[in-house]
Amino acid sequence: MIIAALRRYEGNLAGILSRFTHTSDGIYISHGDDPLFRQYVQELVDLFNDVLGDNVYSAQIVGEFNEGVTNYIDSPSYKSVENILSLIRASSTRLTRNPSLMARKKSEEVLCRRENVFVIHGRDEAKWRELKDILKSEFRLNPIVLLEQPDAGCKTVIEKFEYYAKTCSYAIAVFTPDDEVSSEKEVYLQARPNVIYELGWFCGRLDRSGAMLLLKEGTSVFTDFGGIIQKRFANNISEKILEIKKDLVAAGVLDTI
Repeated sequence: MIIAALRRYEGNLAGILSRFTHTSDGIYISHGDDPLFRQYVQELVDLFNDVLGDNVYSAQIVGEFNEGVTNYIDSPSYKSVENILSLIRASSTRLTRNPSLMARKKSEEVLCRRENVFVIHGRDEAKWRELKDILKSEFRLNPIVLLEQPDAGCKTVIEKFEYYAKTCSYAIAVFTPDDEVSSEKEVYLQARPNVIYELGWFCGRLDRSGAMLLLKEGTSVFTDFGGIIQKRFANNISEKILEIKKDLVAAGVLDTI
């Protein structure tokens, strides 16, 4: 699939090169080809990322494009199109000779996703750090804490959340009594809105079996979360470490008890 796609892009870029205008002032991309070339660059980056995951080709393509538009007219240069075309040909040759690169990369990504556990948390830093340490040192998993991750080009918090959440096979939410809510009948404490939202997002994406709720005593919880695995703790999450491990095994995140 990727080889056929690369060959199509190779033909498209070769066509753009053939239509560059040569004048006494320089060589310029055709007016209609400028937006088309920019579209092809983005599509190529997405193609390599989707098929290979982290790879050198996407970075090289972006680098060549950025280098090519650093001129007074902000227009792609002949050399940048030529260099990206050369990258496409080189990558196509390599993948044709060694198709196992794609299969191996996909296997690595599946393993990475299986080990990635998203840690949803509120203001209680001690609790999410305790959970992170348990996942990492006791279970040999890879806890993903959003505020510790780089922005990865995301412009908003929700984009960043979705970017990293999609790499995880499981989520554990720590509900702590962070917000006081008052009504005519009562006053109660609940988790932060972002914590509630993120747990709901994971339940929608992974089903309720793909999420766990660790509830600190004194924290109210919506009845809608009644079908999610819940562990109530008094002071420390480690109080429930054996129960957590058992449920991670049942969810397929861990291999053995």
